Amino acid sequence: MDVSKKIVIVIFTMFALLTVLLIVASYTILLSSFSNLEAEDTTKNTEKIEQAIAWEALSIDRTARDWAYWDDTYDFVNTLSPEYIESNLEENTLYDLDLNVMLFVNKSGVMVHSMSVDLVNETNVPVPTGLLEQIDSRLLTNGKNTDYIQGVILLEKGPMLIVGRPILPGFEDGPSAGTLILGKYIDSFYISLLEERTQSSLSLYTLNEEMPQDFQDALDEAVSEDRSKSPVEILENNKVAGYFIMRDPAGNPVALMRSEYPRELYAQGKKTLIYIYGFLLLSGIVIGTATKFSLDRLLVSRLIAIDSFLEKVKRENDTSKQLEVEGDDEIHRLSKGINEMLSSIRIAEQELKSREYEKKFILDSLEEIVVLRDPNLNILWANQAALKNKDLLTVEAKEPASDSPSAADKGVIQKSRCPQSSNWTDQEFTSSEGKTWIIRSKPVCDEKGDTFAILETGVEITERKNYEIELFHAKQDAEVANHTKSEFLANMSHELRTPLNSIIGFSDLLYEKVYGELNVKQLKAVGNISSSGKNLLNLINEILDLSKVESGSFELHYSTFWIAELFAEVRDMLFPFASSKGIKMELEIENNLPRVSADRERIMQVLSNLMTNAVKFSNENGCVRVKATQNNDFIQIAVSDEGIGIAAADHDKLFKPFSQLDSSSSKKYPGTGLGLALVKEIVQLHNGSIWFESEAGKGSTFVFSIPLKQE
Repeated sequence: MDVSKKIVIVIFTMFALLTVLLIVASYTILLSSFSNLEAEDTTKNTEKIEQAIAWEALSIDRTARDWAYWDDTYDFVNTLSPEYIESNLEENTLYDLDLNVMLFVNKSGVMVHSMSVDLVNETNVPVPTGLLEQIDSRLLTNGKNTDYIQGVILLEKGPMLIVGRPILPGFEDGPSAGTLILGKYIDSFYISLLEERTQSSLSLYTLNEEMPQDFQDALDEAVSEDRSKSPVEILENNKVAGYFIMRDPAGNPVALMRSEYPRELYAQGKKTLIYIYGFLLLSGIVIGTATKFSLDRLLVSRLIAIDSFLEKVKRENDTSKQLEVEGDDEIHRLSKGINEMLSSIRIAEQELKSREYEKKFILDSLEEIVVLRDPNLNILWANQAALKNKDLLTVEAKEPASDSPSAADKGVIQKSRCPQSSNWTDQEFTSSEGKTWIIRSKPVCDEKGDTFAILETGVEITERKNYEIELFHAKQDAEVANHTKSEFLANMSHELRTPLNSIIGFSDLLYEKVYGELNVKQLKAVGNISSSGKNLLNLINEILDLSKVESGSFELHYSTFWIAELFAEVRDMLFPFASSKGIKMELEIENNLPRVSADRERIMQVLSNLMTNAVKFSNENGCVRVKATQNNDFIQIAVSDEGIGIAAADHDKLFKPFSQLDSSSSKKYPGTGLGLALVKEIVQLHNGSIWFESEAGKGSTFVFSIPLKQE
């Protein structure tokens, strides 16, 4: 579709939309105005009907006042004089007053006289039962001289307009003798008379009968919104209705009356709209046609010339051509921009060819293979190194994981979402020449996150592979040697412990002078033998424990115990050593700390080793603190000292066996470096962990945690 046709469509669409918009606006505004006028007119007419009923109630009230404030009526209620009835309450009294009911009720609420007639059939009828019930319940009696009763009550025959006045002597002078109640049925006869007077169609429904839907909607609207104006409803296209509520003396709704009117104002408004619609449509057609011819002359013909030029450039693939458009406006500047763009394209094509050559030269110079595949793993491009090793091109590369399913048809490139982790995927391949290559692949994604290619690179790793094999064999030999070493140490440790026990035992007997007196030098020498033997035995035990750990024969014997009891034993054991340096040992245990399930002797060994180191590396008159807390399902124990601390550079040496910080430290604080290594192994065998927090010159804190219950 050419530009001219599109402009025609756009113009007439625009004017059509504008016309529709104006039509909708005029429809909404004018009809809304006519609807409002119609509603106001209906409301006024409905209020006139409501006013007519109010005047009826006022007329009845005047009659009630005349009779209730008459001295003879006051005396009659108190004395029930027959003369009053004979002279005033004749059979045609209610017909003259146009009333259905006249009731005299004394101040005790007892009806002393009643009159009830059917105005339509001109017959006497009993007082309605519902009216008597209302009197018995004192809802229609006056309690005070100023009480005034007016409203509509529902009776068996239909709604009745009731007016009640207190019976007073004279004109509101003296106490009330009772209540005079007058009533008139709002029946079909009364409604027909009301229709003649108001020139409208009326309908009445009470709340105790099933109403049509429009009555129910109007009642809900009036009650829920408590509006001062009467509700208005559209019944049909040519009818509108107004509604008003009739209420009982207590103000509660009892009936709803509807008045119907023809929709003359609304019909006049619709007729006016038809004239407006015709004028808008005619204006749109005329203006649209004029606009189309103007645009064809000023714009479309020049755009067609530009389109023909670009089509010719595309067909001949000649970017050296130049476009000439007369004028000095945006289209002329557009033609200049097209000429500049063609020049830029020509220069860019030359640069692209140059870069393509450079890229091909660089990739072909690499010894590594480089292959580019489409998402279906078909080869798009390969460098010279890949072409020289054609068997590598037959390797089916691993397709990177993708959120989209792989293509079922290898002949169709399947776009897939780029995986969240776009790392290299590696696989090894052995060529027919016996060389080992590692092939790496990675998805190439566009800006939208779609995979449009897969890049593969390959490097020969034959020598590295051979080295890895040799390294693996060396590792196996080292593990065998280490296992043999562990077994040797375990066996030698057992062999050494037997004579050491004899040496320690006999030296202790000599030191205790069991075999006779010794001089000072002999006693000192025997003591040195015993002390050295015990140190050697402790060293052998640590070596034996480490050997068991390495050989996998280290066993734990679980029991349940209190950590406080364990600390007390270690503190008593280290008390002489700590006292000799003037060091305090303090314990802080969290309240309600549960019992621990672990190997009691080994946990004591861990705590003893850490506290011994804390005392050993603390300054004189310092303090060693042990804190035990519960952290979720673990018990956490921290041992802190105020000693020399450990520099950050030496942290990696702490838990390595046979390792101390430096030679000077070894001289001042002797030891083998096995203690912390063994502590770490024991804690880890309990499924726990150990760490430290330390700075040089500021003391050290070792923290270890073990589960409260072992699985």
